[in-house]
Formats: sequence, C-alpha cells, structure tokens
Amino acid sequence: MKHHLVVREAGNGSVMFTTKDPRKWKSSLQKLGEVCGTAWRDDLSEEEDRAWAEAHRKEFNHWVDGRAAPPWPMLIAAVKRAFVAGYGALERKPTTEAEALARLDRTYLWKLLTADDVAQGDGPEALRAFQRGFRLGRSERPFSTKRNIPRLLDPPYFWRGTLNSLELPGPSAERNRTLLVQWHDSKGVEESTKIRQALRELYASAWREDVPEEDRAWAEAYRETCAHWVIVSRRRAVAQSAYEAYLRSSDGLPDGDPAPPRSKRSHRDSEPWRYFADRVEDAPEDESELATAEAAAREYWDAHWREAPPWEGDPAQVHWLGAVRAARETSEAMADHIPRPW
Repeated sequence: MKHHLVVREAGNGSVMFTTKDPRKWKSSLQKLGEVCGTAWRDDLSEEEDRAWAEAHRKEFNHWVDGRAAPPWPMLIAAVKRAFVAGYGALERKPTTEAEALARLDRTYLWKLLTADDVAQGDGPEALRAFQRGFRLGRSERPFSTKRNIPRLLDPPYFWRGTLNSLELPGPSAERNRTLLVQWHDSKGVEESTKIRQALRELYASAWREDVPEEDRAWAEAYRETCAHWVIVSRRRAVAQSAYEAYLRSSDGLPDGDPAPPRSKRSHRDSEPWRYFADRVEDAPEDESELATAEAAAREYWDAHWREAPPWEGDPAQVHWLGAVRAARETSEAMADHIPRPW
C-alpha cells in the first residue's frame, strides 16, 4: 500500500526519535531524505502528494537550487519539520507547533544533532545518509529496472492484503476478492484446484494489452506487485552472490574485519550489497569491467554512509572485480527466474 508523502514524513519524524541506536536513526534520516527528494519529482500522480511537494519545495528550494547535495542546515530543518508533523499525529490531544518544538528541544537525537561537536561525531555519516536518501528520492527509480519481468500467474503471498487495502474498483478486482475468499474456505483438493485455476486465468488477463478500462487499475496494481516481488527476489540473490564472492576473494574479511555469520546479518548489513548489485546491472553497455567495479564499490560505500577509499592502487580492486563477475553470472542465470509466491 502506497502512503502519501505527508504520512511518510510524519512517520519518519516519529520513528527516528524512538531510538538511540545510530544505525537506526541514520537509516530514518536516509528515509526522510528520500521523502524530501521526492518533492522535486514531476511524476507524482496524487493531488495530495503534489500539494505537499509544492509546499516543501518552496520551503527548502534555497538549499537545493544550484547545489550538488543538500547541506547540513537543510537536514536540521527537515528533521524539525518531520518531528512537528509526527508529534502532532501521535498526540491524542491537539498540540501547537510551539509545544512540539519545546518537546523537540528535550529529545536525545535533537541534542546530538545540534551539539557544537557534531562534526566530530555522528554528523558526517548523518549528513551522508540524508544526502543519499535525497538522491534516491529524486531519482525516478529506487533500484534497477532492467530485469525482465515474467508474467506471473501465482502472485506473492501479500497480494491478497494489497488487493483489500487498495479497495480497487472493477469487475476483475471484485472477482479476485471473491475467488480468494472461496479458495481460503475451500474443502478438498478438487475444489481448491478448480478455484486456483480460475485465479490463474484471471491473473493472466492482467498481462494483456487490451485490459478493459474498468479493470486497468486492478491490472496495474497486480503487475506492479508481481514486478516488485520479482525484482526484490532477484536483487537479493544477486547481492548475496556478490557478497559471497568478495568474501572468498578476501579470505572472509570484508572491510578488513571478519564477516558476521549469516544468521547475525541484518537487513541493514545486506543493503549496501543490494545497491552494489543494482549498479552492476545498471552499468552502461560500453563500460569496462574495472569501471563498473569502481562505480559499484562507490555505491557500496555510499550505502554505508561513508566516503569510498581511493580507487587507484586499492588492494581491494581484485575483490570487487570478483564480486562484479559473480553478480553478473547470477543475474544472467536468473533472467527468467520466477520466485515462489511465499
């Protein structure tokens, strides 16, 4: 379910103040940067989002116009605005902006971000996280879309929840909801098989070019859900192969430290490798393998909110090249892969 930008801004404004873990609140800063960057896109379809974006641009444009990346004062202003929005949404009684700002001044994160020595502490990584999010939000695509999308007839497990939450109109959407209820309540293999076949025939119609007008919203939502599932599944596999290849090449010492066990790796640990994989798959056709490795390595470090080491003479070049080759092999092998629906 897509949330409006005003909701995403308020949500990040709430979440980032609930933790003292630097990785978590910096991750929220990146997400807030994505929301801010989205305000500069011209493909927003919802009126509410366009109105929010226009007001946001008026407030922040003097920090964006003519700059390569948002500066620190914009981060501070964006955090303040998001906190006020999130605080107002969480309070059960009406609050004024002055009351929200008084509460903001007492928070751990605000004191940290406005401290005189922030530049010697978490400030640089915090700014990199916000700037990275802004760049991703302003881009028209969050990650690679070069992958082929097969015509899935078995949607991912969360499609039923998506279908119900969107309240899609049209006869196909209504039939889809009815069949899913019947399938859930079916008794016996024969009845279940018959309903599943009806569902697959219905889903096949979503991929047709001549979808009736009244069913287009449903068909688009179905195709987007399947495409997202395919991209996420492949992206995860390509990133994992790149990570494992780097480990083999570096004797299990990414960044010079022993790699954590797979069971101990978090989503945040894996994210830089997913962006590494995206850059490999998005590489221009005429780009050399070494240039791709350099660009993908920089994307990896940027996803860590850190400056990349100088590429020239970097002993890790051979490890990055191995990771690029493994990513490409896996990507090619999964060109027509259809992930399991659960």
